[in-house]
Amino acid sequence: MVYVVVNDADETVIDYQSAIRFAGEPLLKLNNIKSEYIQACIDREMDFPTGLSLADGQGVAMPHGDSSFVNEDSISVVRLSNPVTFGLMEDKKQKVKVALVFNLALSSGEQHIKVLKKVIALFQDESFMKKSLADSHKNIAREIKERLDSDELRVE
Repeated sequence: MVYVVVNDADETVIDYQSAIRFAGEPLLKLNNIKSEYIQACIDREMDFPTGLSLADGQGVAMPHGDSSFVNEDSISVVRLSNPVTFGLMEDKKQKVKVALVFNLALSSGEQHIKVLKKVIALFQDESFMKKSLADSHKNIAREIKERLDSDELRVE
């Protein structure tokens, strides 16, 4: 089971580092991650960026850090009214403006691969992506949890 939290960014989110910090803070308050996790995500993002440009032109990012800093499998989703720049996953020299950050805090490599496949499938669902920018936090979190737990998105 994966804990999901959704928040809207405030004016302090001005770059990818502050977006990652903002995404990590609720997980830290819940004790779902250790304090080192947020900096591990920022450090990893510098070398291995996670930004994706979707077919509709929307940008998303999936920062994550070392599983040893994870206490409970979690995803922190942050909606950015002012998109910030992340490096592109396929070429870190290229950049993408990101309006949604899915911070993946997962306790094992196996769990990471399983959840990552399902999150990428969510990104390919245009209906979900539109809803994720406008719907309530509770509804988005519920839909993500349902879709993660569902066999409908299973990728073998």
